[in-house]
Amino acid sequence: MLREFIALSLYYFLFFALIGDYVIFMPKMYSVYFTPAQIGILFSMLPIARFLTPFLFFKLTINKKIFLSALTFSIFASFLLINKNFYLISFAFFLIGACFSVIFPYIETIAVEKLKENYGRARVYGSLGFMLFGIIFSYFKINFIYIFIILMICTNITALYFLEDKYVKKENRPINFFIAWKFWFALILMQISFGGFYNFFTIYNLNHNIPKEINGWLWAIGVIAEILIFLIQHKFIKKYPPLFWIKISIFLTSIRWLMLYLFAGNIILIALSQLLHAFSFAIFHTSAMLYLFGIYKNKTLAQQFYAGIGYGFAAFLGSVISGILYGENLYLYESLIAMAGFLIML
Repeated sequence: MLREFIALSLYYFLFFALIGDYVIFMPKMYSVYFTPAQIGILFSMLPIARFLTPFLFFKLTINKKIFLSALTFSIFASFLLINKNFYLISFAFFLIGACFSVIFPYIETIAVEKLKENYGRARVYGSLGFMLFGIIFSYFKINFIYIFIILMICTNITALYFLEDKYVKKENRPINFFIAWKFWFALILMQISFGGFYNFFTIYNLNHNIPKEINGWLWAIGVIAEILIFLIQHKFIKKYPPLFWIKISIFLTSIRWLMLYLFAGNIILIALSQLLHAFSFAIFHTSAMLYLFGIYKNKTLAQQFYAGIGYGFAAFLGSVISGILYGENLYLYESLIAMAGFLIML
């Protein structure tokens, strides 16, 4: 148990440091060579691949060969990012997304199976990795593509720990979405509502006279809330079934976006709204994983679709829709979208 906890914690730390590089620094690196429209296409490749890949596993099973192939091809694809060819980089991001759709849900399944309600105590290292990478490397002027490659290699070496026979399971049962259709529908609406936050939170605050430096702290408050709840959620989350926490989290997410709409420019109240990230992400994510783990036999495929639908398909839609809706009423619309997900769960 201790060995698994250490291996999982290290994997999460490295993987989300890698994601931090991808989200925070790499778009800026490529902006030197490509237009904003091309940047948008490049960084849509990974979530699209995460959405499409799980459909292959209606017939396939993740085994040692597939898992090792995903580790190998993701490293190969990361080296392709060094070139300046738009189509080759697009292919590389798509291939990385497909590999992540195999590797990450598989390890998430192991984490839930081994740690149960203590999952958050390992997952918190991912939040720490993301936050520390963003803070520390913001002071360095380096080529973040090379850092991405190094982190990919280190992350995948850590993932090799889970290549042992005792972790590789023969699961080939299909997924029936209808037995939990309300959850899947609510998940899509929940993640669509995040589009306005990820794409426009900083811009929205700047337009309401909140200084750039304060915006950095507002982002940090959300991550800190996420970290703290991951550390303590094992003490209370098992007192109620996962669906209870899923409903509460979606409802509070709707309230969070409503606060951004009603109190635009109010630093204190926006900071308070950021504390709700503890529910919007941490509690929701853990509860969703526990819920899927309990109702589906093919647990790995369930996690693949959770990541693909929620953080692939819905994230892509959320990004597009938030661009269409952007304006003074953006977060009112996002609040209504999240509230629709809550009402469906009822």
